[in-house]
Amino acid sequence: MKPSNWRMIVITSVAVVLVLGLFAFGGKSWQRFTGSEEIVVAVATVKQESRPVVLRFSGELQPFAEVDVFSRLAGRLTAMKFKTGDAVSAGALVASVYSGETAERAKLVEAELNATRNQLQEKEQLSAEADKQWSRYQELYRQDLIARRDVEQAEIQAATARAQLELVRAQIAQEEAMLTQARKLQQLAHVVAPIGGVITGGLSVGAPVNEARALMTIAQIDTLKLVGEVPSGFAEFVRDGMVAKVSLRKDAAGERMGKVVRIDGKRKAADDKLQLEVTVDNRDRSLSVGAAVNATLTLAQQEQILTIPRSALQSTADKHYVFQIAQGRAVRRVVEIEDVNANPMVIRAGLKSGDSVIAERFDLLKEGLPVRATANRNERSVR
Repeated sequence: MKPSNWRMIVITSVAVVLVLGLFAFGGKSWQRFTGSEEIVVAVATVKQESRPVVLRFSGELQPFAEVDVFSRLAGRLTAMKFKTGDAVSAGALVASVYSGETAERAKLVEAELNATRNQLQEKEQLSAEADKQWSRYQELYRQDLIARRDVEQAEIQAATARAQLELVRAQIAQEEAMLTQARKLQQLAHVVAPIGGVITGGLSVGAPVNEARALMTIAQIDTLKLVGEVPSGFAEFVRDGMVAKVSLRKDAAGERMGKVVRIDGKRKAADDKLQLEVTVDNRDRSLSVGAAVNATLTLAQQEQILTIPRSALQSTADKHYVFQIAQGRAVRRVVEIEDVNANPMVIRAGLKSGDSVIAERFDLLKEGLPVRATANRNERSVR
């Protein structure tokens, strides 16, 4: 027999053996042999449910009100008792201002008052002497020792001296009032806080100040506010006084109640939004200005949503996805969700009602692996 015929016989025999081996092992054995064993999984159905509309928005907490503190004197800031971030109480001394003009005015008035008081002593002495002279002349006139004209002259001098004395006294009263006013103005150099709160900014010591330039800003933090935007299509369902739930982004469990206090329905050029302002009670001072928070507002209106069990959702970095079965193999599909902490998960995009998603065995799943859903599996048992 020729060598070429022997080769053909050997090749044919090997092919026959492989075919027989395939049937002998069976389909599953062959899959094990090739490393592509079919994975049996439970699936869950995407459900459509009805629930109240929940509007979500976020932002940073801001002071409900801020008050600028001004000096009523023009001058120079000589002392700042608190720094930015410090808490102050109403009436606390917060700054001092030096006004050269006011100080010089008070000094000048005080010097004039001292000089006038010295004049008062002189006028009092002159008036007393003039009165004595007039009394003595009256006695001499009764004794016919002097003429009546001399008595009248002494009377005029005494009246003049008294008038001059009263004029000096009036001048002293006026200068004392001026000095009191000047000293009150000097007291304005001590600036006090008009409200309690936290200092959010201020001038540096040595800065020039006047009635138009704020020394500092004090924020009221017993009440904080959050300003956010929601679709304006819900404007008719939102009203003042509605309760909003507010929580820190880093601590969703620490939820507290807020209240809608302002609604601005003006439309913007780029989008169609409704601006809301929500206040939050912060008398316990547990919240800080600038803290990032999330807020939710539950409306009376109902909406249709799609949900899946939380166990069916997988996440990588900032993306979320599910596994589905397509032509017997696992396929990964990216989805958009509403709240990563919710259960069941609300799906905003990527799935439709009635779709099936794999709900277990993700430690074995990879895209493209053969999978098979269990028959008649009760979805409520899927965790």
